Amino acid sequence: MRALVVEQGFSRGALAAVRALAQAGWQVGVGAPDGRGLASSSRACARRHPVPAAHQDQPAFLAAVARAVREGGYEVVFGAGEAEVLTLSEHRDAVAAVVPHAGHQVVLDALDKARLAEAAVAAGFRVPESLTPAALSDETLPVVVKARMHARPGQAGAPPRIDTNVVLGATATRRRVSQIAGLGGQAEVQEFLEGHLMAYAAVTGAGGRQVLAQSMQVASRVWPPGAGASCRAVSVPVDPELSGRAAALLAALGWFGLAELQFIVPVDGIPRLIDLNGRFYGSLALAVRAGANLPAVWAALATGRDVEPVTAASGVRYSWWEGDLRRALVERRGGLIRDLSGVLRAGVGAVHSVGRWRDPAPALTQAQRLFAEHRAYRRDSPEASP
Repeated sequence: MRALVVEQGFSRGALAAVRALAQAGWQVGVGAPDGRGLASSSRACARRHPVPAAHQDQPAFLAAVARAVREGGYEVVFGAGEAEVLTLSEHRDAVAAVVPHAGHQVVLDALDKARLAEAAVAAGFRVPESLTPAALSDETLPVVVKARMHARPGQAGAPPRIDTNVVLGATATRRRVSQIAGLGGQAEVQEFLEGHLMAYAAVTGAGGRQVLAQSMQVASRVWPPGAGASCRAVSVPVDPELSGRAAALLAALGWFGLAELQFIVPVDGIPRLIDLNGRFYGSLALAVRAGANLPAVWAALATGRDVEPVTAASGVRYSWWEGDLRRALVERRGGLIRDLSGVLRAGVGAVHSVGRWRDPAPALTQAQRLFAEHRAYRRDSPEASP
């Protein structure tokens, strides 16, 4: 059993997937621009392959993936980010391995936030209200500005993803909309809902008709604040009503494989669907530690192996220390020292997205990257000049 994961070197989801696949007995290769990434530095990585970034050079990316598949004899190849997923989905005939997604149009529809919102409403979910930038004023409450799709592979200058931002006022909103257009994206402006982040992840069979693995979690801290990813979370019992609607949505989309549905739950307690990640996501390690090895189930399904349905256990805690530390420096809940000490306490006994005692190299790689970024910032910052 051999699987290849292609990424850009900094994906926490890719690292979690490589560890999870190796745990299930897969021999895992990693394709990345260099050998110093998180997943490629893990002891779970059996082989490393040079693969350029998909968003920078599609033909070179596809040629490198095809070469890695031949050299490693991989049965299935996973893209760790939107650019990799979209490129492999569209050009799957260029790779002599299974690309574990439904048809390319299905992938496009699911990752397009406007089309996803339409399908979500039809499945019984509520979504944030869409707003027109021209109708906003500088006295408007905060809004969320995001790109309809994170990546447009093959478009000159396109980034691997376009960040979601909380923006205040019409002027700032129009500026962010213009920035997204300049990056090759199309902006979506939505109402800002204050609440907690919740996620439901599932692996479905062909056409989304059967859920074979599932996990549900609630975040207590996110980074960046207001529109970020979980940096503290806990697995919770799967809500049968929500999972039923999720299954209906994935079936309507014709989805296959892993999908993480993200929700904001405001004070009224009604979840609003805000995103679908059709790839390995940042807090994936939580589901795996809770007993739902989502990457292994996905790989087995994609290669025609038998799969037993599994649901993650509740009460397992997750910590992304880097994100939580950055959050504490900004939010300072109860004061900086108290918030920082809370970050350290929350990490004890939790599953981490990067750090692991039996696999320390990724954490060291992360520390080296952060140190290099800090040195570059100090070098280039005007305040650091003598």
